[in-house]
Amino acid sequence: MTYLPRLGLAFLFFLFQSCGEEDLQKEGASIPTAPIPKEAVTEFSGDNALQHVAAINEFGPRPAESEGYQKSLRYLEKTLKKLGWKTKRQSFPSSTPIGTVNFTNLLARHSPDREPDWLVSPPYLLGGHLDSKRYPEIIFLGANDSGSSTGVMVEVARVLSQHGDSANQVELIFFDGEEAMLKSIDPKRDGLYGSRYFAGHLKSRKNKPYAGIIIDLVGDDKVPLLIGLDSHQNLQSHARVAARSLNLQKSVINASGGIIDDHVPLINGANIPCLHLIGDFQKMPYWHTKDDTIDKLSPQALKNCGQLVLKILHQLTAG
Repeated sequence: MTYLPRLGLAFLFFLFQSCGEEDLQKEGASIPTAPIPKEAVTEFSGDNALQHVAAINEFGPRPAESEGYQKSLRYLEKTLKKLGWKTKRQSFPSSTPIGTVNFTNLLARHSPDREPDWLVSPPYLLGGHLDSKRYPEIIFLGANDSGSSTGVMVEVARVLSQHGDSANQVELIFFDGEEAMLKSIDPKRDGLYGSRYFAGHLKSRKNKPYAGIIIDLVGDDKVPLLIGLDSHQNLQSHARVAARSLNLQKSVINASGGIIDDHVPLINGANIPCLHLIGDFQKMPYWHTKDDTIDKLSPQALKNCGQLVLKILHQLTAG
């Protein structure tokens, strides 16, 4: 991840910070839903989330096309199936600075009794990237970047599965190819491959989601969780209200700007209001090194993120 250039951030502020509640208008969905109840927030387990991160890390590095990535996909498919979620692989080739690479996003909907209609979007997206950065010279497990968001999303899936039609509010997206093939992400040329593809293909659906929440690097309790300032203004407000209600206002703070991540194609390419929540990677000396290992994560940090996401979703769906 890198911070957006000043010009790009200014453009996003112009485009989105002037937007209000009307940009989250709820139109076009035909999936039966119910509000996400308040009690769902306290049902999130940081220990459960950490167990999922540990399981994925056992597969080794997971850049696109790797054996570790394929094993991670199968683990998620098996685990989510037990929780009543149907999954769909979204596979595609893409040109990269190192040649053509085959990527695979994993989409998930709660639908225990039938195959979901993948052409109809649920109201909200919850996304994070599954891939780890490609490092031929080191063993990079990416426990925090971004096994942590994956663990949180699976535990959110478990919690939502216990609340009937409330789970229909959310589509989970495990993005491939967030990491650049070279050193740094270029939003148009290197990195964000999965989210760019997903955003481009949303136009084939019958409706768009109302909003998305993208999480990344959320497992370290020694650093704050940042609210990206290129997030939609209304969603920023929801995040701050949720943080206060959970007594997390000291550990959930505003970023100094926008940060390039998988929300950017959703905003720019699909015009979906998004909230970006990311750990302050500039305060993580192990970021993008071989030391991004499971010992850097805490159940409490994962719980804080998971409860924050569920609290925001409760606020959005409770009307």
